[in-house]
Amino acid sequence: MKNRYSEGTRHFLFQRATAVINLLLGVFVFNFFVKGIGKSYIYVIEGLNNNFMWLIVTIFSLSMCYHMWIGFNHILDDYVDEVFMRFLLGKLNLVMVVIVALATTLSMITISFF
Repeated sequence: MKNRYSEGTRHFLFQRATAVINLLLGVFVFNFFVKGIGKSYIYVIEGLNNNFMWLIVTIFSLSMCYHMWIGFNHILDDYVDEVFMRFLLGKLNLVMVVIVALATTLSMITISFF
């Protein structure tokens, strides 16, 4: 039997882990894009074509999406009292996170392989 109260602990740990991952990878990704300011489009695309860079950007994007999903669900749990509205907004949150994750992942794959 699954303890439903352990889900909060799991979310707490995952949210902290993704925060650390986002911080570490975010500095790297931010630095890459700041260095690209004033450079040509081709320069940035060639930089993202690097296997290491597109993988870092993809992992960063997926980590950010998961972190956002957990955080917004906690906001809904804390501030939305109506059960149906919380359920509906939670599903909309999931749809938005999946769309962003798929879009960024497919963009990085398209840039790196095609």
